Amino acid sequence: MNKIANKKGEKMETKQTNSDRKVIIEYLYLDLNQCERCIGTDKVLDEVVAILTPSLQLAGFEVIQQKIEMTSLEIATQYKFLSSPTIRVNGKDICLSVEENDCGCCSDIAGTNVECRVFRYHNKTYETPPKEMLANVILETLFREVKDIEINSDYNMPENLTSFYNNKNIKGDKSMKKMKIYEPAMCCSTGLCGPKIDPELLRISTVINSLQKNGVIIERYNLSNSPAEFMKNPIISEKLKNEGVNCLPLVLVDEKVVIEKRYPRNEEIIRLLGIPSNYLTSRNSNGGGCGCNNGGCC
Repeated sequence: MNKIANKKGEKMETKQTNSDRKVIIEYLYLDLNQCERCIGTDKVLDEVVAILTPSLQLAGFEVIQQKIEMTSLEIATQYKFLSSPTIRVNGKDICLSVEENDCGCCSDIAGTNVECRVFRYHNKTYETPPKEMLANVILETLFREVKDIEINSDYNMPENLTSFYNNKNIKGDKSMKKMKIYEPAMCCSTGLCGPKIDPELLRISTVINSLQKNGVIIERYNLSNSPAEFMKNPIISEKLKNEGVNCLPLVLVDEKVVIEKRYPRNEEIIRLLGIPSNYLTSRNSNGGGCGCNNGGCC
């Protein structure tokens, strides 16, 4: 709160600031590898957010951009996904209605006819929205008080999306991103041994166990237990050659280095893998131990 005094100093009033306000821009999409519509919209959105961010920050807003891949029917249901691609500002869809047409790319992915979102601007429809359109509607959505698309607790997934997921599963879902963590040498596969346990190792082990229970696999390798894995991966072997073990831990997603010298934070795992946050709520049934035969304290 800012206090403002009059010239005589007789009265004081308060003025609310925007310092604690956030602008959360979510990009929900089906595919960024093959779908030209999703890829194009993603690129335009990045450009627009980069342009708007300095002005919003100057006005006291914190801008947070999130990209979430709708990799499964369960994730799409959690986010009450209506059409791809979707852009939400503080939970509001920037489009006041859903308009779609045939999407050849997503149809190829699923092996069935799929319709994806088009954007209407100045009485024209676009599969990839113009920059000026996104800039306008993002600001309008942020400051408007009118009701946006109603997404309530009675959400039912559109048949279009249900067909996409069901047919994609039949073809074999190859869209799940893969994370690998290459760690320094440790006494066991998790490092949760001895009288003093590193809380960061405990956290990452608990998270990985929770993800495994939800069908998400994160591969872990450390230098003492799996040295061959370091040598056969050209990215990792080159890193070790040039930087030594100080570059570890290294985190790869789809064989690209995304984090160096530390473990991914929980929110980063959610964002990088495009998974729902409730995938992290399961708990390790063995209490986070290392799994050794000596009761987790080898």
